Amino acid sequence: MAPTPVRSLLVLPVLAVALACGGEKAAKGPPEPAPAPEPAAKAPAHSAPKPAQKVKVVDGPPPNEKDRYALAVEPPEVAHPGEAAKVKVAVTPKAPWHMNLDFPTSLELKPPADVKVSKPKLGKADAARLDENGAAFEVELTPAAPGSKALTGTFKFAVCQEEACSPVTETITFSLNVAPKS
Repeated sequence: MAPTPVRSLLVLPVLAVALACGGEKAAKGPPEPAPAPEPAAKAPAHSAPKPAQKVKVVDGPPPNEKDRYALAVEPPEVAHPGEAAKVKVAVTPKAPWHMNLDFPTSLELKPPADVKVSKPKLGKADAARLDENGAAFEVELTPAAPGSKALTGTFKFAVCQEEACSPVTETITFSLNVAPKS
């Protein structure tokens, strides 16, 4: 039996669509079903720890430094010429902040010409206290003459919380009241 022209006309478009949509596979039969997605495996109770998250460093001026730490500079009430006196410079982080013990914490004082400083540049090893709850330096000063002496310095430290660390450079200024010996 010879094919009818109508039947041939129907087969050609079907073959053309089949070849365009999948080539020979479509011509050979119906497409194979896609494999089913594998169910997600449950993590064992002793799974590996999560990788450590990178610490975000807060750059630029702090949003509100009073919320991160308290800074105190405590010079002696009165000093006398030729006698050593101590000034204490301390920082105390406020919760949830804590001191970054890996940061190169330092204090540098710049005295006037007539005041000797036992050690103008102090590092972590010189700290009277350095732990997660705060840092403190005690610096010995010896004035040569009476009067009010202005001292300046730079206190560098970092405070951190769970999500961020904030390196700080504080400029400190204080006066040393030097009274004549009685």
